[in-house]
Amino acid sequence: MEILKKVYRYLSSMKTGLVLLVLVGSAAAVGSAFLPDVFFNTWLFKLLLIILSVNMVLCTANRFILLKSRLKKNRNKWFREIGNLLLHAGIVFILAGLLVYAFYGQNGQIAIRTGDTVDVSQIIALKEPFSLRLDDFKVEYNEDGSPSQYNSYVTVLESGITKDDAVISVNHPLNYRGVKFYQQSYGYLIKTKYTNDTGSEVEELIKEGNFIKPEGTERTVKVFRYIPNFDPNHGMVTKTMRPDNPRIIFSVYEDKQLIGVGAAQFDERVEIDENVYVVFPAVEPYTILKVKSDPGLPLAFWGGGMFMIGVTMALLAAPSQGKKTESIDSNREMR
Repeated sequence: MEILKKVYRYLSSMKTGLVLLVLVGSAAAVGSAFLPDVFFNTWLFKLLLIILSVNMVLCTANRFILLKSRLKKNRNKWFREIGNLLLHAGIVFILAGLLVYAFYGQNGQIAIRTGDTVDVSQIIALKEPFSLRLDDFKVEYNEDGSPSQYNSYVTVLESGITKDDAVISVNHPLNYRGVKFYQQSYGYLIKTKYTNDTGSEVEELIKEGNFIKPEGTERTVKVFRYIPNFDPNHGMVTKTMRPDNPRIIFSVYEDKQLIGVGAAQFDERVEIDENVYVVFPAVEPYTILKVKSDPGLPLAFWGGGMFMIGVTMALLAAPSQGKKTESIDSNREMR
């Protein structure tokens, strides 16, 4: 029985809570820096959250049990005591929200090009499946050519029926049935067309860094990179992101040996071998969206509200420095 009391005292101690807060904060910082996609789903982090949650529940329960006796001793402090109780309860709710997310939250990623539709239930588990169609993707630019905003124009579909449409941009996610879609990144697919002297023509849509093998030659072509604003002085790095002078950087190999590198304009006919030509007509952008389901968010939201109200009440009820000085001076005068 004595051992249980010691365990209870240890788990309900504020000192233990502070140590656990430092551990959770340090672990979160390290995890965010080195393993952002994995660490928060590890059992180590979940265990720390569980122990910290138990500590805060016990601390809050202790304050609630002692609330009545404290108010009897000093009724003038009821505002501050209730504020402290709300503060602790708010932390408990926030931790509960984190725990729900740690065990039941889901993350995923969608790479989708204009006109394509993705079944979201194939990315994360959904009770009621729905799909997302990308209608258009546009990049806005500043005067200096740097990007100012990325916009994904999407439509939400259920059984082929339109339910919603929205523009997803940086800091403006789409929230549909508790699932959030964030604008994360984008990329390009490169349209390629190659022909030989027999007149056969093949068209492909290639990712940057992939190879193509035109017919009629043993040579292969690596479609290295799309550069929106090519400048020889900048090498393989685009001068600006705005497509003022687009080029496709490619390299040609024979028997795995590099034999040439080039920077082709759109629709430029490039001879790879005798009577074998490659053309890059255009690029097709695709958007990358982060998908997130956080069932613990309402708990964290209410917890944050309770925490802020509790802090405000505790600060308002705290005696000011002026009143303390006044009280000390009056005591001295009485002496």
